Amino acid sequence: MKRIVFCFVALFLCIVALSFITLVSGPVDVSIGELLDSRIFWDLRVPRVAAALLAGIALSVSGLSLQTVFQNPLAGPFVLGISSGASFAVALSMLAGFSFGRFGTLTAASVGAFGVTLLILAIASRFRNNTVLLVAGLLIGYFIDACINLLITMSDGESLKVYVSWGMGSFGRLTLGGIWIFASAVLVGLALISASVRYLNGARLGDDFARGLGIRVSLYKKLVLLGASILAAAVTAFCGPVAFLGIAVPHLAYLLFKTSNHRILLPGSALCGVCLALLAGLFPEYPLNAILSLVGVPVILWVLVRSAKRGGL
Repeated sequence: MKRIVFCFVALFLCIVALSFITLVSGPVDVSIGELLDSRIFWDLRVPRVAAALLAGIALSVSGLSLQTVFQNPLAGPFVLGISSGASFAVALSMLAGFSFGRFGTLTAASVGAFGVTLLILAIASRFRNNTVLLVAGLLIGYFIDACINLLITMSDGESLKVYVSWGMGSFGRLTLGGIWIFASAVLVGLALISASVRYLNGARLGDDFARGLGIRVSLYKKLVLLGASILAAAVTAFCGPVAFLGIAVPHLAYLLFKTSNHRILLPGSALCGVCLALLAGLFPEYPLNAILSLVGVPVILWVLVRSAKRGGL
């Protein structure tokens, strides 16, 4: 218990420190007093910190939930094609001019993410082999990427420029007014997953074990998948297709907290995700996904090696 408390306190302090550094650092050297009264602080730096906080929480919780539901250490919104589905719908909006209602990009990303989630769920119901599910997710992602490339070749220069910039991923495009929409979407996704914690704890040992505990597996699995899709869609809409956070952070949380209890892992993963997102956000001059890949790829390779040693892959 002392270890868990220590980890939570350490992560919280790390978040406070990284948030402060993000707020006060930048190309313009001004005093803190002048900074608090400037538009740079409120229009650029506060939204950037908020974007990193919300994206770190959303993708980490989404990734942990998907890895638990599918019992696959490499599952995640990016690997399973959920983020690709959101990207495709956004591409339809930006490049092909399709309208997705009042909230535009957020609605488009949600529709695309949930559509792929339903497809993954249908595949999972037919194949019990988790490796098949992983391959299916990758194939869906490749297929969607091919469709996006076709849209790119048929788009005009201005639309293409906007989409390419969005596709590189960034915490810097969120506006002060957009924070509340982003936060609301994340809260909805978290609420759906939090309501399913008992199922997630049971699902660690398989759906049959969860049914033995009297849990309505079909209902809670759908709630988790819906929540994970909303979280991934929200991040994709406001920050672009952010890779590796969803797949890498849950394993860092397991390593730190040494527990499979999701009442601890969910907030633990969220804090780890926020730390990593804020750390990557300290280098806004570099593409966000490039920074995250430097951490994400070694973690994934470590998971593969560890699973191979245990006979899991």
